[in-house]
Amino acid sequence: MNRMSFFIKLRKLFLHASPRKRALVFTMGIVILAAVGIGIGSQMMSKRAESGNDYLNNNNNNSVGGRENLDEPSNIDKSRPKEVIVVIDPGHGGEDLGAYNGTFYEKDINLDISLKLGELLEELGVKVVYTRKTDVFIDLDPRVDLANRLDATLFISVHSNSMPDNSDYRGTETLYCPPVNPKYSKMDGKKLATIVQKELISALGTVDNGIIERPNLAVLRKTVMPAVIAEIAYISSPSDRAKLKDTAFRQKAAQALADAVMKALDEMGAVKDENGGYTIIED
Repeated sequence: MNRMSFFIKLRKLFLHASPRKRALVFTMGIVILAAVGIGIGSQMMSKRAESGNDYLNNNNNNSVGGRENLDEPSNIDKSRPKEVIVVIDPGHGGEDLGAYNGTFYEKDINLDISLKLGELLEELGVKVVYTRKTDVFIDLDPRVDLANRLDATLFISVHSNSMPDNSDYRGTETLYCPPVNPKYSKMDGKKLATIVQKELISALGTVDNGIIERPNLAVLRKTVMPAVIAEIAYISSPSDRAKLKDTAFRQKAAQALADAVMKALDEMGAVKDENGGYTIIED
């Protein structure tokens, strides 16, 4: 039976059915059409949301990119100098407040220090890419994917800490993941953490909590370049919190991180090219 014959037969059955059955069939048809319409609409909205989120999909203006393969790019000629790229990752954002005290949110401290850090590095000729530049939520994997896709040189994640059960605990620490198949012979996460911690303590005069191994943290474990999380100070500590609220203190933190980045790049053999930017050869 072809499609036309089927519909003709179906129409005859409908016309000869009782009014009650016809009403029932009509109602069922409306329900089915509505369900199909909702499904199609949901798919369209989902696709629109994915393509309309400029912040996650735009590869310009130093914004975060979409989800990519976590493996190191295979088409890179390591014998040639490549542009130095430092990915700066302001922790948390949007509905993810991070640690807080009243309306004093970690996400805002992280972003402020990160933007200051980026400005300092750009003034020195270092290319900077941020995982976020505004108060938006970015999940962990897209932050990692961005750095890996760009084949970034260093990954610096900026955070503040909290220990609500012990307001006396304060200070600065830098987190890292134990190096596995390090990309550079002269630099890995632990070495970078050591440099960052030293510069922060020297500049800020905070309690030195040292470098801490944290292999369970995604942005440290999944990034293929040297990566650290700099925990500037404790929001839960009244004395540290007062420092974090001070613009001059946050500027010092940014400067210390910039100094650490430049020292790390120097140890890695990065050089300034004729255009004023930095390049490096992977070894």
